[in-house]
Amino acid sequence: MTHTVAIAFTFTLSLFCLDIYAVGLDRGAKVYAERCVLCHGNTGTGDGYLPLRINDYPETNLFIKIKAASRKQVISVVTKGVNQNMPPWEDELSLLEIADVADLIIYLREDTESAVAMLNKYTSKLLRSLEEGKVIFETRCSLCHGMGGKGDGRLSKLITQPSPANLTQSRLLRASMFDIITLGGQAVGRSSKMPPWGEVLSVNEINAVTDYVKTLRD
Repeated sequence: MTHTVAIAFTFTLSLFCLDIYAVGLDRGAKVYAERCVLCHGNTGTGDGYLPLRINDYPETNLFIKIKAASRKQVISVVTKGVNQNMPPWEDELSLLEIADVADLIIYLREDTESAVAMLNKYTSKLLRSLEEGKVIFETRCSLCHGMGGKGDGRLSKLITQPSPANLTQSRLLRASMFDIITLGGQAVGRSSKMPPWGEVLSVNEINAVTDYVKTLRD
């Protein structure tokens, strides 16, 4: 009987610890979404707004050139910062928040798909302005569509049959634009040269860039 009780207690304690860990990861995802996506991007691949906009910005991909691998090392980096581009967060985040976001980063490396799904719950809620839609367009779309959306980006000479769309002449409904950006052209019966962005951009980011594209119309 005593042995059975001990096993039951151990099992219950394990479930309790797992629940606490899951709650901590969820808090870490919220902190990451609010503080880290600007540089590290929505999924930790280093494609935040700043690295894409600033030339020679230091590497912010959390999956390559990993210098902070252990939990202790990640906590130290988040707490004290690394250089002028990775700020210290010790004055803005609590010790618990720092530990939670460190656990989230490690979880992101170990079980990327599950961690990204957890992050998406918060990154999808961040409000994105028309100006941010412009930033997304200039860093993601202009290579093909051109800075003014006329289909004259640097890759337009290589992408033919069909060439990148001249968005200034487009009269697509907003919902159709959203689907094309999210699913890619081929999925909606249009150009296969238009890649899907649904796994890279959050819903609110796609909404923002859709709104910006509408301002480019003649």
